[in-house]
Amino acid sequence: MKRISNKELKELIQLTTNQPISIIDVREEEEFTEGHITIAKNFPLSTLPETMAEIDREQPHYVICQHGVRSEHACSFLENYGYNVVSVSEGMSVWNGEASL
Repeated sequence: MKRISNKELKELIQLTTNQPISIIDVREEEEFTEGHITIAKNFPLSTLPETMAEIDREQPHYVICQHGVRSEHACSFLENYGYNVVSVSEGMSVWNGEASL
């Protein structure tokens, strides 16, 4: 499984202003609304089997959660279905980049 640190993700976001990257936040909706990366889309891990069809299988996605555990589970699950995913290892608990509240 591919992994990226919060620092690497922040740098990637800053470098790709012309073509925004896809960030999937797998925390529950309540957690997501408390604060998330501005360009992230919320696909809670608990509903991922039902909602994964809405995710573009060809595009790379960076998957984040609170501490890194759920993103690992989500990436493992999505990889089994052929998705191109990278787990953000540290999560929102230590995110210090741009965020929406």
